Amino acid sequence: MLKKVISTIVSSSILLTGIFTVSIITPQEASASSYNELADRPFMGWSSWSSIRKKPTEEKIKAAADVMAAKFKSHGYEYVNLDDYYMLDWRTTVDEYGRWAVDPKKFPNGMKALGDYIHNKGLKFGHYVTLGIPKAAVDQNTPIEGTPYHAKDIVDLSKGEKKNFNFDKMYAIDYSKPGAQEYIDSWARLFASYGIDYLKIDGVRNQDIADVEVWAKALKKTGRPIHVELSNNLDINHIDTWKSLSNGWRTDHDVEAYGTPYLVSWKKISRRFDDAAEWQQHAQPGSWNDFDSLNVANGSKDGISNDEKRSYVSLWAIAASQFVIGNDLSKLDDYGVNLLTNDEIIGVNQSGVAGKRLYKETDSQVFYQSLPDGSYNIALFNTGSSTQNVSVKWEDLGFKRSAFVRDLWSHQDLGSTEKGFTAKLHTHDSRMIHVVPASSLTVSPKSGAIEVNPANLTFKWSAQTSAESYNVQMATDSSMKNIIFDQIVSIPTVNVEELDKDTLYYWRVSSVSGGKETQVGIYSFHTELTTTPAKPSGIMANRSNTDSVSLTWNPSFGATSYTVYRKKVNGFGVSSDYKPIAENLTATNFLDKSAKRYTGNTYSYFITAHNTIGESTNSFETTTEKQSPAQVAALIVFLFLLIISKFYTIAKDRFKDSKSSIPQRTVA
Repeated sequence: MLKKVISTIVSSSILLTGIFTVSIITPQEASASSYNELADRPFMGWSSWSSIRKKPTEEKIKAAADVMAAKFKSHGYEYVNLDDYYMLDWRTTVDEYGRWAVDPKKFPNGMKALGDYIHNKGLKFGHYVTLGIPKAAVDQNTPIEGTPYHAKDIVDLSKGEKKNFNFDKMYAIDYSKPGAQEYIDSWARLFASYGIDYLKIDGVRNQDIADVEVWAKALKKTGRPIHVELSNNLDINHIDTWKSLSNGWRTDHDVEAYGTPYLVSWKKISRRFDDAAEWQQHAQPGSWNDFDSLNVANGSKDGISNDEKRSYVSLWAIAASQFVIGNDLSKLDDYGVNLLTNDEIIGVNQSGVAGKRLYKETDSQVFYQSLPDGSYNIALFNTGSSTQNVSVKWEDLGFKRSAFVRDLWSHQDLGSTEKGFTAKLHTHDSRMIHVVPASSLTVSPKSGAIEVNPANLTFKWSAQTSAESYNVQMATDSSMKNIIFDQIVSIPTVNVEELDKDTLYYWRVSSVSGGKETQVGIYSFHTELTTTPAKPSGIMANRSNTDSVSLTWNPSFGATSYTVYRKKVNGFGVSSDYKPIAENLTATNFLDKSAKRYTGNTYSYFITAHNTIGESTNSFETTTEKQSPAQVAALIVFLFLLIISKFYTIAKDRFKDSKSSIPQRTVA
């Protein structure tokens, strides 16, 4: 339910293998924000609301920070956002200056200690507030810090209450009154003293613009850079105001499936397709659209299928929405973690470009990002209720020549296509591809090359018109922060020696002319392998029909083959052991034709990858659909009737036999 920003110069399409053309966008001056220069890119982080709701505690938020640091920080996630219900009931209790009082039972060490804990993890601390002044402040006529004024001097009871989502009784403020700005200033100083880096201002309506303006001034006065997010369902007709006063805004109501046992619903997620198209033009460095949280990593608790989860993340990525996890971080599943940590998909989200809608059909939609290096990120969605083909034509993107296509979810190069691309997609599934028009593929070693000899490597690229020299840099990370080689050369080639084995490297080349650098591109390669492959990721099991299950997974780097293992669980919960059912597979898919549904069985699978060095560890398990209670009941009834029928047949046969064995009476 919250959002966050990550400051990075790397734009989109972070391709970890195969063609690797990452666009580096020089961040525009964040003129959209009148009080800070944050949000070069959509923020990435975690929010407490979706999973913790009304019961946040210091212990829970610290535990979330631990998981964020361990699992997500390396992928660019930064913010740990405490969203609501950290305060005492403001109808009766406020602090000495009329501000919300932190609940000492929930947060015994206070907010400053919590902020310090999060910062010590290398993360940022997010907080929450709504507009107005609390009832208790007015009732107690609390003083306004640093002024001779009091709460009753600034309250405007004639305007009623401010919209709120927990307790009521937050009254309007008359900002023409002395002390009104100073009251919000004191609250901003309080938050700054906690060490907050992000503030969600909730319940914002058109009539609350004056409140948000005052908060903007107050936060600027603190001297602390604080990302500001406005919520929720803001009016697009006031977009210029939201741009000038914040780093992001919620485009719609909450994505949570309130009133159900699940976190989200496909119905609420799918509303964002039109949001993405309508709000796209307003996203820019400094201020971004916010579609709400991503809830894809708590298994069945999420309430949507695996295909829907992938489409959920794909839409947020291509639209450059704020990227904030909402799940319970203590109960993560492997499939969801793989979705949220796919660096190529994160690269799409962090491209600095919000995707436009190219097509909208009855049962499908296509969005695209046009990147500064001439390449494209494209998301294809099946929004219908049956499997179908979804296509994109190159000419509709503005070029007619062939293009190289890479699947960003599977990290797989799909080769060159002449006129376009078509994906066969299950219900509510999607495909995310990176498309590079053929003319730009001009580097050596080929981007995405593997088994590169690290001892002595020669880089080459096409000479650039008017280039006086070239700046060549190498790094061990896709964001090009960990630079290990930086050299100016006069010709389009350079030698590098003594690199490490088993390492993925990124290299960037820029032409220099008149003191100005122009990026040619960013590329990748992997040096010689001396270890087993990584375990396969992205495992999905889809039942094709009653007789088979279709398995797909992402290719593992360095793998030459795969093995599929399966176990069977019958309708009564009795499980077999895992056994290999397919070996030496070179493709990243397999059709299990022996997985019969009508028997009442469900099937679980895991995959391992192999190369000449050995076998990987096991992938996470994926399971076919479980039998519903109705199906199990039907199976039991069927078996019962079958048994009764069998007994009846046996009894009938025995009766016949016994009857035939009785001596017949002869009539004289």
